[in-house]
Amino acid sequence: MGFWNKLKDKISGNQTEKKVNEEKVIKSESVIENKQPTEKEIAKKQKQKAKKEKAEKAIAKSALDFSKDIKKLSKKYKKMDDDFFDELEEVLIKTDMGMKMVLKISNNIRRKVKNTSEANEFREILAEEIYDIYTDGSKKVEELNFEDGRLNVFMVIGVNGTGKTTSLSKIANYYAEQNKKVLIAAADTFRAGAIEQLEEWVDKRLDNKVDLVKGKKQNQDPASVVFDALEKAKAENYDLLLIDTAGRLQNKINLMKELEKMYQIVHKFDKKAPHELLLVIDATTGQNGVMQAQEFNEVADVTGIVLTKMDGTSKGGIALSIKDQLNIPVKLVGVGEQVDDIEKFDVDQYVYSLVVGFMEDKEEDDE
Repeated sequence: MGFWNKLKDKISGNQTEKKVNEEKVIKSESVIENKQPTEKEIAKKQKQKAKKEKAEKAIAKSALDFSKDIKKLSKKYKKMDDDFFDELEEVLIKTDMGMKMVLKISNNIRRKVKNTSEANEFREILAEEIYDIYTDGSKKVEELNFEDGRLNVFMVIGVNGTGKTTSLSKIANYYAEQNKKVLIAAADTFRAGAIEQLEEWVDKRLDNKVDLVKGKKQNQDPASVVFDALEKAKAENYDLLLIDTAGRLQNKINLMKELEKMYQIVHKFDKKAPHELLLVIDATTGQNGVMQAQEFNEVADVTGIVLTKMDGTSKGGIALSIKDQLNIPVKLVGVGEQVDDIEKFDVDQYVYSLVVGFMEDKEEDDE
């Protein structure tokens, strides 16, 4: 069985298994409580399904031009010669994968095929190369480092305008919906309107399901806000503390000092914390987003990426580029403006959505 059929079977199997498990949980809960699922429970399941479908559609939309270009390329050339690979590289560059990854994919495909191979046979090789480069041969799933029974501390960083505060609020909602006790520390104390933005989210969009700690005065030292938040989180048995940090890259020295100071305070509470340092990247910025990741990674040990605006004009390849160049996995994907428009990143579904347009070739698509 080829790579593509294996990936399709895996996607189908995962969806079937998840559905069966959900039905088992609902059934067991109903037996224990001797009642049918409530309308609220049913609505919640439907909402989760719709959210996942929205994420899948967003990635597929971002890959639309890529699929069209690959199909045109495989029809244009009968043989995979130098001209074919030159044009393939141009197509890959347009996806925001980055030149390093483009050349790696192109060279790997050259080694796997002969000059006499038909051009339309390379599609599956390309799909497998994209998957292998992201996973690096590992089957490990990059989950968020959240554990029950402890105070989990997540720091969220990112350039202003990428959706950092919005993403943090969505993460808060994600865990609050799971009945976790969530606290937010408003440690981006110097950006005008940052605290007010968080207050707006907590009061009106999160329906006060989470709590907020902010400074007692304007432009308060961010580290002191973090300290107060840690004290409160520990004393009141919170499950998760989310720390909103400054997002200025204009002066990396000051940013590094701020982050280092916050790190030290967090470490005094728990040597393993912060359990996540999440960098928010706007997917529509392409290689600029990769450069941001590189710069932030120089001053902080970034553990995961939150890709925002995947429902916009993103071209799909940025997740591959960041993982390849910096070995930082994407952990969450933002696909809209609603409070629950955030999904865990699924590499199988991501690659499937990225390549299905040219793997499942339909005549009407090529007209």
